[in-house]
Amino acid sequence: MAIAISRRRGNRKMLYLIEQYKLEHPDEGLEISPRKVAPWAIRKGLWQPKPANPEEILRRQLSKALRNDYTEDPQGREVRANHPIIEEISTRDGIKRYSTWYPIFEAPPQIMRQSLGLRRKAALADVIQLKLDFDSYNDNNRYGSALDPLDFDFNKDIEEMNLPTTYPEGPDQEDDLDDEE
Repeated sequence: MAIAISRRRGNRKMLYLIEQYKLEHPDEGLEISPRKVAPWAIRKGLWQPKPANPEEILRRQLSKALRNDYTEDPQGREVRANHPIIEEISTRDGIKRYSTWYPIFEAPPQIMRQSLGLRRKAALADVIQLKLDFDSYNDNNRYGSALDPLDFDFNKDIEEMNLPTTYPEGPDQEDDLDDEE
């Protein structure tokens, strides 16, 4: 059976390292432990870090810091403080995608819609891949097992998440004892 698989070049290299590790360690079982593969591959000389452009390293770290920066809104919700839009820029190396970040409460509505749409599209891609993986497991696992259907309606989860986490104290225990007399 021919299966079309798209893999990025970097992924192919990593998967090659894993395959080589498994060939050299056939008794380790089905699971894959990157914490074991990484030092082995380095010791064997199969991988070494590429020279990195300091500006590229810093750009990625800045984006990560912006993505992981949260603030509390006036209603007490913890929200992402910054939201990106993605721009495609022509360079001598081809088209590059770069992010531009906006503070959540200062972002113009069209920018915020674009940023939230980008994140919604990413969430949908995750859900679609989850459904494909789920269906494939049910159709092909060696145990002949079928997992219960997944519920993709997150509204119940969101409602539950918005329930209060603190509750008023109930009646005093002593009052309950007085009623029994």
